[in-house]
Amino acid sequence: MRRVLISLIAVLVFSAPALAAEPVVGVWYRGTPAGTPKQEELAVIRALGFGAVTWPASQKAGLEAFKAMAEAAGLQVTIAAQPKPVTPASLLKPLDRLDLIVTPQNADALTALTWRAIARGTRIIMFDSGAPQGAGLENPDRSLKPWVRKAIDVARQFSANTRLIKSFRPGPGVIVTPDLTPALDVVMIDADRGWVLIATNTSSAPVTASVRLPAGTAYAIWVDLLDATTLAMNGEAAGPRWSLKMAPQTARVYVIDKIMK
Repeated sequence: MRRVLISLIAVLVFSAPALAAEPVVGVWYRGTPAGTPKQEELAVIRALGFGAVTWPASQKAGLEAFKAMAEAAGLQVTIAAQPKPVTPASLLKPLDRLDLIVTPQNADALTALTWRAIARGTRIIMFDSGAPQGAGLENPDRSLKPWVRKAIDVARQFSANTRLIKSFRPGPGVIVTPDLTPALDVVMIDADRGWVLIATNTSSAPVTASVRLPAGTAYAIWVDLLDATTLAMNGEAAGPRWSLKMAPQTARVYVIDKIMK
């Protein structure tokens, strides 16, 4: 069974055409002290698995040095103004890029928030710790802050499944009963030879709903990219029916080959 699942994921990832800008996950970086980039700090960011860094547009003095150091570390560079707060509801609208300010209130929901943005078309994701200098990824004892591991998991998915994510385009609509928006969002995505279902629960409570997919959609076996668990739906004439149960502040990213049943 494991070999079959791995083969399915490989088919979806490596057969997808390049249809979008290069997806990337990174962090905001402000230098130490602020405005002064450090090569060793950028090297740590790259070693953690992030592919890009954003430098505040207001810090013009250290910009050229920052660009050179980031290139040496193998990091893409973006320059932007200060990020604006987002909410679960605001992420239901397409964004070219997501600058996600991490707070104590949203730290547990980072996975759900980022995958909701991805489902709506975002391909550039930058996590901002809000630290006045550096990237704010570590505690005083040099251990990683808990939210950073969630960010790293998103970065690894982008790195491992770049071609798949680049192939994402809007798929057919699904019917969710009851409508629990904005807590629950379920999006069906066309990924060339495969379908992708991204479900996100951004609330602090579990949710239960019935999700009806279009008639003719393959109903078994869907594989979750995030943890390799599987899902088999009820195949019905009106279309597969997914009895969805989600824990608080979680995401599910299921894939299936279009021709499999």
